[in-house]
Amino acid sequence: MESGPAADSARFEDAIDSLADGLRGAVITPDDGAYDDARAVWNGFVDAHPALVVRCQGAADVAKAMRFARERDLPFSIRGGGHHQSGSAVVEDGVVLDLSEMNGVRVDPEEQVARVEPGCRARDVLLEAQHYGLATPTGSAGDVGIAGSTLGGGIGWMRREHGLGIDALRSVDLVTPDGELRRASPDRNEDLFWAIRGGGGNVGVVTAFEFDLYEVGPVVAGLGVFYPTEDAESVLERYHDLTRDAPREVTTLALRSHVPHLPPIPDELAGTDAVAIMGCSVGDIDRGREALQPFREIDGPLLDMSEPMPYLQLHELGSLLFPEGRNYCHRSAFVDDLDEDILEFVLEHAADAPSPLSGIGIWHLGGAVGDVESDETAFPHRGAEYMLTVEANWEDGDEYGGDDVNLAWARAGDDALRALGGVGAYGGFTGVSEQTGESHHERVYGENLERLAEIKAAYDAENALDRNVNVAPDDE
Repeated sequence: MESGPAADSARFEDAIDSLADGLRGAVITPDDGAYDDARAVWNGFVDAHPALVVRCQGAADVAKAMRFARERDLPFSIRGGGHHQSGSAVVEDGVVLDLSEMNGVRVDPEEQVARVEPGCRARDVLLEAQHYGLATPTGSAGDVGIAGSTLGGGIGWMRREHGLGIDALRSVDLVTPDGELRRASPDRNEDLFWAIRGGGGNVGVVTAFEFDLYEVGPVVAGLGVFYPTEDAESVLERYHDLTRDAPREVTTLALRSHVPHLPPIPDELAGTDAVAIMGCSVGDIDRGREALQPFREIDGPLLDMSEPMPYLQLHELGSLLFPEGRNYCHRSAFVDDLDEDILEFVLEHAADAPSPLSGIGIWHLGGAVGDVESDETAFPHRGAEYMLTVEANWEDGDEYGGDDVNLAWARAGDDALRALGGVGAYGGFTGVSEQTGESHHERVYGENLERLAEIKAAYDAENALDRNVNVAPDDE
């Protein structure tokens, strides 16, 4: 009987053929013309080369692909909408379970419920739901994947009025590492349902989400104003004051960065250092415009694009600001207040960014986010009033400083925030931990880590699902 590397290779190829024959979806190998597209994700910095990409068409395909990888002791990862920053969606020399073609959305406008498959992005859900004047909390850009953003918490543009993405979840279907398809909801597999809401992909692969929908839009009062950088200190101080008194229906974000090169922005302003304040009010448009007006009158703006806009358009703006294929490393921490030292850090560290595309964001939380107790879901950061993000964005080329310099800037900003009292981290903004070997699980899960580790041990004792902000079973 033939043995050795050639025989092993032949057996592996036979196993791949057998796997492909048993799937509804397709298997893509490095020899296929579609391979480079199949391994690509939104973050251009991620450049992993998997042994296989399995394009799943349903829960059975997920279970078969997972079993294939586990039986051969191959690492595997889960790719949903492909908007992954950390690199966790594509595994080197392993098996990618690609769910991007599982992208169905079914909206019941009478029940105000949406059933969403894991390959969907925010725009897919909003295109269906907004037809009926409905929406569910999603990530803040149109091309953010529903699966990744929701499982990490789901911080979006209606957070202060309707909470996080996980707060709208009614149930999920998921495949656990033993290959079983399970339903998790408030009254079925309650431990799994708790862990799924903020625990990332640690306990199973979600194959369907069921969300509550809320009456939003389709047109909302929008906010988009840019102030000159020389006024940045007074603008951010005033922003702080305004957010403390803002009604719940108003959600805003301040970003110390630059005026983007986007139509219809005048060419002479594009690239100018600035402070942007963006957001919306998801209630009555006239009342919303009145509530947003003070954010437009902080000082003399460089540019004011505030107007009623489709709720979907606000998300598409996020996609334009952060296009696919650029290099990204975004880190985060939570703070209770924007004191003088924090605001000084925002201004000084943003000014030191090696790339002109980088910036620092201030996300106003509060409202409905804090209505849920910190231990009711795996997402623990309910009491924080603000999330700060250190956003390294760069293109290839010497004028942007290079990979190492931009990664170091993001890391230094993260460290500085924590020295000033910043705590925790958002699971969607942990940088590129797969590349750097860093672990963020204690920051991301905080006081809920111990319970999450216990549930992990019950469903994934071997830690097969480890390509995420990983929790070891029982946190050993």
